[in-house]
Amino acid sequence: MFNDLSRRHFLQVLAAGAATSAGALPACSSGDNGQSEGFGDVTAGNISALAVDQVKAVPGAPAFVGRDSNGLYAMTTTCTHQGCDLAAGTISTSNHTITCGCHSSVFTFSGDVQTGPATRPLTHFKVDLATDGTITVHGGTTVDSTMRTPVAG
Repeated sequence: MFNDLSRRHFLQVLAAGAATSAGALPACSSGDNGQSEGFGDVTAGNISALAVDQVKAVPGAPAFVGRDSNGLYAMTTTCTHQGCDLAAGTISTSNHTITCGCHSSVFTFSGDVQTGPATRPLTHFKVDLATDGTITVHGGTTVDSTMRTPVAG
């Protein structure tokens, strides 16, 4: 039998442990089944800061912007497995992959699933490139994953 003091101490230890564990986990919103949410138009930097075969997280938006030999593209940072934030995972420039920090799904730089548990590719968004090199991602407009915005020169 527990007296009031030991019961109170037990509950405090239990609550502290739960808070510590929750803080150690990657951001994940498992209630959305990996569906990315749209967002408005966001500036994603300048083309001069994005090399071919590179992917970067867009500050202030749940999106990556990438560049390959065919041009610019953008895709969600929301893992299609359980909605975790892929920007908190690992981006490997040597393997051209993005690994989810929650459940270890691996996506190619073009958003295709390389290794599960995710089974669906990442959602892609429309990208515009201004004459001064400014990249704009249109988070409210989804496009086919093969769609690229050409980069001159």
